[in-house]
Amino acid sequence: MIRGIQLHAWAGAPEMVEVAELAAREFETVWVTDQLQSRSVAAILGAVAARTGAGVGTAVTFPFGRNPLEQASTMATLAEFMPPGRQVSMGIGTGGGLVSALMPRENPVESVAELIGLCRALWRGEHVRLGDYPLTCARLRMRPDGKVDFPWVDNADVRVIVAGAGPKVLEMAGELADGVICASNFPAHSLAAFRCGQFDAVSNLDSLDVGRSRSTRPDFARIYGVNISVSKDRDAANAAARRQATLIVAQQPHENLERVGFEQADYAATRAAVHDGESVARAAELLPQAVADQLVVSGTPDDCVSALGELLDYARGAGFTEAYVGAPVGPDPREAVELLTSQVLGGLM
Repeated sequence: MIRGIQLHAWAGAPEMVEVAELAAREFETVWVTDQLQSRSVAAILGAVAARTGAGVGTAVTFPFGRNPLEQASTMATLAEFMPPGRQVSMGIGTGGGLVSALMPRENPVESVAELIGLCRALWRGEHVRLGDYPLTCARLRMRPDGKVDFPWVDNADVRVIVAGAGPKVLEMAGELADGVICASNFPAHSLAAFRCGQFDAVSNLDSLDVGRSRSTRPDFARIYGVNISVSKDRDAANAAARRQATLIVAQQPHENLERVGFEQADYAATRAAVHDGESVARAAELLPQAVADQLVVSGTPDDCVSALGELLDYARGAGFTEAYVGAPVGPDPREAVELLTSQVLGGLM
């Protein structure tokens, strides 16, 4: 079920490519996070595609602050590197807390839908009128009567995968995309949601089905992203998991956390520290490990095998067709990939 791995673009680019080469021995797809303040996802994915022969994907990009023509070109160019049996995936969402802190996210779901439509038209080799995408045109001050095409593209093989947890974005994904990503560190799709028996009620996957009923696209991937942190050093792995979980509990509405069993008292100190301007590392020290464990699988390889196996069983039962292991992966990305490929994946069999 696990076909991919998600790497953070915070480590040095040469190191990331080397780690991706190790990962490509076992994983079909190397996904790379897209953050405005991290290293360039396009540059890293290009190097990974050229060096490894693995499929590559963004997990995930977003429409805000970006030129859609460049995004479409990047994906089509990456597709030229793909060997038979491998594919480029444009994972896209509405942007998270780091995006919101820097720019407005007006009409987020509609903006993602426009980007999908614009990219697909260019990938098909069509002559595109920019005014047909009014939100994009207005946001970037493009000329509505401007026209563009990619004469070098002939049906670029790029699948569009939408990431999200809300009903509107999931309905849109079902109708327009080739698949969906639901990540385990979001409360509605977390181990906490499964264990408390609320997954069906809070996951919003029924909205995905509504969108699918209107779709003309025959194939649809349901991808479960498992946030994981593995190391021989359990304390270091747990600390990295708490930092990842801190980003979630600091941003999610209280009701989203409470619906899957979290008490405000469990994460109040962490949330307050982030809002008071403390570093994520400092705020994470205040988060109980039991809270992080419900959002991010972490620990030694043996620890991770047990929790990961439980989570994947739940995911299969919920209809997910593939999975990846993702951020933070571990306190040391190289060690984490080595442990995942040599011990964790084998332990699941």
